[in-house]
Amino acid sequence: MFFRITIRIQKLETRNPKRHVSRVRKEPFNRGAWAVERERCQIAAERPAPRLHNSSVADVAGRVLKSWKLDGRAAELRLIAAWPEIVGPQVAAHARPGRLERGLLVVYVANSVWLAELNRMFQKPMLDNIRRRLGTNDVRTLRLQLDPDPPNRK
Repeated sequence: MFFRITIRIQKLETRNPKRHVSRVRKEPFNRGAWAVERERCQIAAERPAPRLHNSSVADVAGRVLKSWKLDGRAAELRLIAAWPEIVGPQVAAHARPGRLERGLLVVYVANSVWLAELNRMFQKPMLDNIRRRLGTNDVRTLRLQLDPDPPNRK
């Protein structure tokens, strides 16, 4: 190995003495040596194929959330953040969104008077506003029930 390098350096120096010595060619790739090294170090046999298409961050994040089963939680958090705009400030003061599972949104209501009123008159418009605001069919049905942990009233 040392002998080969010195011969190449001498040849370069004899051809063009102004050229720098570090421009010696690298040895050609040796597949056999690479196979031995790969086996010795337990490196994967082949590199993965290059990706032919790019994905947006939104697509990747959606797939990750779905694989971790957090996609419903993301819709739930968007719903909580926009709740006063969806139902209005008066209803938002007496009702809050609960859990969202398999398209069923549980809405917790502060007392039985509000529960009866919302069930009777505002359930359908509330569901339409939620669907319009979220932009998806994450919420298919609503269930209104009394709040198990009502806010303390003075």
